[in-house]
Amino acid sequence: MRQQPVTSRSQDPKRQMGAREILDAAALAFSERGYAATSIDDVADVLGATKGRIYHYFRTKGELFIGIHRRGIEWILEAIGPTAERADLAPADKLREMVRQHALMMMEHHTYMGVGQFLIDIHLAGEGRQSAAMEEILRMRRQFEDYYVKVVEDGIKTGAFRDTDPNLVAKAMLGAVNWMHVWYRPDETRDTPEQHERIATTLADHAVYGIVA
Repeated sequence: MRQQPVTSRSQDPKRQMGAREILDAAALAFSERGYAATSIDDVADVLGATKGRIYHYFRTKGELFIGIHRRGIEWILEAIGPTAERADLAPADKLREMVRQHALMMMEHHTYMGVGQFLIDIHLAGEGRQSAAMEEILRMRRQFEDYYVKVVEDGIKTGAFRDTDPNLVAKAMLGAVNWMHVWYRPDETRDTPEQHERIATTLADHAVYGIVA
């Protein structure tokens, strides 16, 4: 019987490391070829290992996707959650920092972040449908969207932001930042922490300027 797939929540450091190496390879393969066109053989080629090593941790290509997408969302939640829950920040400052941190995560883990676009492919293929792991991913996606909705609502209540639809504004902001996987491409000669900060700060400033009262 095959072992259950390892997730980032595994308590065994060695298994975590083994699963992470496979997820890194799968994220790169998916980002280069697309989900539908990528096979387990392709992932094994990127990894430089056999398919057996992959199947030791993940039973299907759909489980690889779930593992990658879950980790990407975890990085975002870890980045913006502490700021979103701070009570000492004004709504505009809180929103600016959330968008900045979100954008930095999109650039730092760009291969992982682009995989989310294939969620519809997973559903159409029936892989992961109704699974507990997929339900967890959807719950996590709602959680970080709720962070954005809440800070916009708070800004409207205090008069810092214009009276508008918080859900619509949150979706627009998330769309703008999450869409970075389409246009952001690392360049070894220009891809520096300073450039990341400039891009993230620009996006954050525009997000806030668009709704300030």
